[in-house]
Amino acid sequence: MLSRFHLLRSSLLALTLAAVTPAAASAHAMLHSSDPADGATLPSSPRALNLAFSEECRVTALRLVDESGREHQVRREGGRAASSKATATVAAPLPSGAYRLEWRAMGDDGHVMSGTVRFAVAAAR
Repeated sequence: MLSRFHLLRSSLLALTLAAVTPAAASAHAMLHSSDPADGATLPSSPRALNLAFSEECRVTALRLVDESGREHQVRREGGRAASSKATATVAAPLPSGAYRLEWRAMGDDGHVMSGTVRFAVAAAR
């Protein structure tokens, strides 16, 4: 009877570890915050766009697009080295309107993630 109990306890422990381990292994970097913040309305054109991730990753693409689909030039800072932060400077002041910063990044495990940060520049008064 005692050996049956130990076998059952060992089996339950093994099942619990198997259930928990994939969840920990599948954790990926996520966008933690951005500046400008998603949904923000700015009084003037930003000089820089900043992304902060939950862990180090390689940002492989940054694209700034206005509401008509026109792409605006941004210059990435710091190269493509793995980092928990990415910064891009805006090449020319943005006119008033809605924008989206599209990003793509790759984690150390090869997992590719992407997202969009939307913001607006208010009309000058």
